Amino acid sequence: MSSVKVKLNWRVLIGFELSWFLLVYFQQLAFWPVLAYLLYGLWQLPSMKARYLVLAAAIIGISVDSLLVATGILSFAQLAWLPLWFILLWAIFALALVEVMSRFLTKPWLGFALGATGGPLSYIGGAALSDGVMSFPAGVTSYIVLCLVWGLLGVIFGKIPSLLETSTEQELNGSAQE
Repeated sequence: MSSVKVKLNWRVLIGFELSWFLLVYFQQLAFWPVLAYLLYGLWQLPSMKARYLVLAAAIIGISVDSLLVATGILSFAQLAWLPLWFILLWAIFALALVEVMSRFLTKPWLGFALGATGGPLSYIGGAALSDGVMSFPAGVTSYIVLCLVWGLLGVIFGKIPSLLETSTEQELNGSAQE
């Protein structure tokens, strides 16, 4: 019987969860400390390609949530678009996704299942802690759409490890030829 040893990056996991809580609960008040953590996390990434993947994942997420707000699936009190703290939350999520979470999404069925459950549950928890700032105006339809959207995002984000491995192999081959 062989055992699989998985090394977890505790800075990333604790940093993401703490940042998520601070941004959802305190919103704009937590902006600067969480931004400092994001910059530190980006500095810790092993390659420029990893930084670009964080940016790409954040842009995808911000775009999807902007569409969800525009269609009335999500709503933020007294705002027509995403608040700044929520955009930062996407950047923090993208950082954790590239560093750790995407490794758990490499099988499409698992990416869909984890995305379809974890994403909407995070939104529901966030809405409960946000003191009414975030809501779901479409009711049950909002939850169904969030499950489908996050399932697809789970599959898409599950491709990140293979993109990182390709860049690492290319960097190693490039430095070996020099």
